[in-house]
Amino acid sequence: MLRWFLEICFICTIVFNSSCLDLLAKEIKHDRYIKVENIGIEKAAKRARQTVEMLDEMYKAFIVLITDEYVKDETMFSALTVSKKVFEKMGTKELYKARLLDATGEPHNPENTPRTKFERDAIGAFINGKSFYEKVEKVDGKYYFQAATSVSIVTDGCTICHPHNKHGDLLGGISYTFPLDMFFD
Repeated sequence: MLRWFLEICFICTIVFNSSCLDLLAKEIKHDRYIKVENIGIEKAAKRARQTVEMLDEMYKAFIVLITDEYVKDETMFSALTVSKKVFEKMGTKELYKARLLDATGEPHNPENTPRTKFERDAIGAFINGKSFYEKVEKVDGKYYFQAATSVSIVTDGCTICHPHNKHGDLLGGISYTFPLDMFFD
């Protein structure tokens, strides 16, 4: 039953992500011939920021729902494991990339260790009390919007996998990277 529910949640999340981002991209990319020099980077970044906020709310609600409803001990399939699978699937669509970041210094999974300067700076910002960190970067002539949001313990279910932490403790973050061109008008 749990496996069936998780599979349904996973599929619904992928469909929701694909639909929303496809609609957003179609609405925004009405003219393919506008040059980067002719648009406002800040306007595109604002649109990207709004998309990150929407996705982040959805992912975090998904994680809390699964944790509260189904994770009863450490051996169960965690909500973060499901989220990582969603992140990987959406990354193959080349709409955006998302990944989990550890802020504890002792990650449950070494893959969650911050890899880039942006990710390390984001974790530093979270440690200093911020909940959102962003940057626009130009790499090989292409603009990218990078954002990260903090992840803290928000429910008692989180302490099943993080028993040495308490409500409100910072665990890490979610890092998002979007090609900024999908937000130009």
